[in-house]
Amino acid sequence: MDFVTHSIAWCRGEIFEGRMFGLFGLVVLMVAVAYWKMAATPSARAMFVPLLVVGIFALGTGIYLNLANQARIPNYEEAAQADERAFAESEKERTEAFIKWYPVTMWSMSALILAGCLVFLLIPTPNGRAIGLSMAMFGLSVLFLDHFSEVRAEIYHAHILDYLAR
Repeated sequence: MDFVTHSIAWCRGEIFEGRMFGLFGLVVLMVAVAYWKMAATPSARAMFVPLLVVGIFALGTGIYLNLANQARIPNYEEAAQADERAFAESEKERTEAFIKWYPVTMWSMSALILAGCLVFLLIPTPNGRAIGLSMAMFGLSVLFLDHFSEVRAEIYHAHILDYLAR
């Protein structure tokens, strides 16, 4: 199996993840609009803007992951045809650069979830609780996204190291 097939498989996994995250964002946006149109209580009305922010972020991230990784596939094929070993070396450097960010993301999003819980508990107003819930939702969604991305990145990085060891 060519090394580039692992690169394309990684991209396809990122595309799938992007589509699922975009779908999540779209659902959150639909829920935000439902709160805006049908909310009867102050707590429900307060959910509109925070959910809108989370939904826009998730939808935008999903679209970006989808488009960016679709554009990478032909570039990867071209680079691998030119010099597969140099392509693998460049992918090794690229994956090492972003793999070290996963623990930072895990800790920062976990802190955001805790902060969201604190905001929810300590600011018992409709807006405070809506913001706290949305902070926790945002943190959880990023952790969810990064969890699958990290596993796929580790597998891809192992394929890179295996290829370069030959």
